[in-house]
Amino acid sequence: MWQQKQKSKSKQFDESALRVKCIELLARREYSYVELERKLLPLTEDEALVYKVLDWMVEYSYQDDKRFANMFVRSRAVSGYGPIRIRLELNQKGIKEYLVENAFEENAAEINWSDEVDRLIEKKSKNLDMQDMKARSKVMGYMQRRGFSLDQIYQGLDRHKEKTSV
Repeated sequence: MWQQKQKSKSKQFDESALRVKCIELLARREYSYVELERKLLPLTEDEALVYKVLDWMVEYSYQDDKRFANMFVRSRAVSGYGPIRIRLELNQKGIKEYLVENAFEENAAEINWSDEVDRLIEKKSKNLDMQDMKARSKVMGYMQRRGFSLDQIYQGLDRHKEKTSV
């Protein structure tokens, strides 16, 4: 059994098999060019073949980093992540800076960061006394890990304080 697994790992993909693999991956979700590159390179020793397949995917719009970046920004923002974290993750996925900026600009009308900060602070501070510095620090740390700037967090905490003191 172990030998069978070893054989399948050493199997080399040809161009057709690489295209099929790439399409199978993209059928499940969007991938950046770099993510696909990382997934396909171990499947064959012919590096040029991988880039040929990837370029074909881009040429026929099966893969598009602009579309990926837009989708990713929307998806992560809805999931409660802030702009700092989203930018970092896009950078790790090999998305060029100008595409990241375009994605944020194109989604600016849909994403209200202040509302998102308020929602998360409300959720996280439900059972906490926000006058207590330890509780405040806990919420601030959570918000920073989610990718929000200190300015956004302080403004959100001020709005939360105004809501709860009324």
